[in-house]
Amino acid sequence: MTLEIPCDSVETGKSTFAITKVDGPAYIRYGREATPVVTRPDTPFEFGVANIIRFRKVQPVFIDAFEVFLCNKYKNENEDLCIVACGPMVAEAMRAAWILKQEYSIETRIINIHTIKPIDEDCLLKAAEEIGKILTVEEQQVGGFGNIVAGVIAQGKRFSKSFVMDMVGINDHFGESGAPWDLMKAFGLCAEQVTVRAKKLFDIK
Repeated sequence: MTLEIPCDSVETGKSTFAITKVDGPAYIRYGREATPVVTRPDTPFEFGVANIIRFRKVQPVFIDAFEVFLCNKYKNENEDLCIVACGPMVAEAMRAAWILKQEYSIETRIINIHTIKPIDEDCLLKAAEEIGKILTVEEQQVGGFGNIVAGVIAQGKRFSKSFVMDMVGINDHFGESGAPWDLMKAFGLCAEQVTVRAKKLFDIK
């Protein structure tokens, strides 16, 4: 089963076109609520290849503050942290990277895993080796997406250097009903809360 989880409406169009060329069953998962548009028609996209998103500097328009690369075209910038996200959580990861840079001088490599299966293993392993601190974020029960990422790293990482990982998601309890943004805050999924979890990887109070 091929699985795509695009981050916004623009990427959804690209994902839909991509799976028309896939042999066998395929599925696209996306949020029902309105999701911030954080990509453009000319943003790099390749089926099965993750995107690297880097916050550069404050701009009046949010999306202009970031640069996007195909992972297989990206050169290591010696970032302090890697946030791995998919779907609607990509926008929150971007906001978190903005906060971490502006308030704590922490450089963040965001990996947008729009293709969950087949997943970009090389991209994840490079981040594990080059950075050593990974935080996964997902808007579902914690561990679904996070465990996939952890499995890739556990199987392929050489562990030549220290490595630490944490997962942000909905804790193991029944869901609740409410407005989407209220639920994001209630479950600890918004950028400010992701930032708090990221700081713990650096023992920042």
